[in-house]
Amino acid sequence: MRPVWGLAPVRAFAKFGSALAALLMSLIALTGTPAPAPAGERHAGTVLAVDPQARTLTVDEFGVGGERRALRFQVPRDALVVWSQRNQAGRDLKDAFRDSTITLGDVRIGDFVVVELSDDPEVARLVMVTLRRGAGS
Repeated sequence: MRPVWGLAPVRAFAKFGSALAALLMSLIALTGTPAPAPAGERHAGTVLAVDPQARTLTVDEFGVGGERRALRFQVPRDALVVWSQRNQAGRDLKDAFRDSTITLGDVRIGDFVVVELSDDPEVARLVMVTLRRGAGS
């Protein structure tokens, strides 16, 4: 003789299924929300504009799928702005480059820069000029 379970297991499964469906919907909704840029995230591109008085820098960056976008950053006075040059006399990775501190006013339109962000995704903590406009090949 088979035991008769009644509707209790069916109801329990229905409750579990509803909870599972709600959890899945929540996860799907969260994945569609863009996350804030993490501190230390880097962007690289060509300088389109620099305003030393307003402390802003606009960079032309190739994004996902080769899509170009103009990114504007605030560069606070305490941000590090450097020009990184190859050290021809360097023998290993430790001394392959020389970094010289410069001002935001020394950054020129057409320079290639790397911008490292602070906790705020619109504020730079580091601007590194890696290639001067017209330099290199």
